[in-house]
Amino acid sequence: MKTFNELNKTNSTVVEVEGKTLKTLQDPHVSDDGQMYIAEAVDVENNTYLVTWEVINSETTDESEACNWDNPVGVMLVK
Repeated sequence: MKTFNELNKTNSTVVEVEGKTLKTLQDPHVSDDGQMYIAEAVDVENNTYLVTWEVINSETTDESEACNWDNPVGVMLVK
């Protein structure tokens, strides 16, 4: 697993949430119900979070337009 310092905008989705920078450990993927994108992320202390984004454009084939990637709808501390 990569650490916070090994992740950047070219290999991760980077978001600012409540004053914290979170970097995804994997590409966000569509949830089972198709309503959200989900990814695990880490902060500077390598705490793990589950980040979710609401699908706002299910008609697009360009994932960059599927969600508002700068504004996740959920962030939950995992460990």
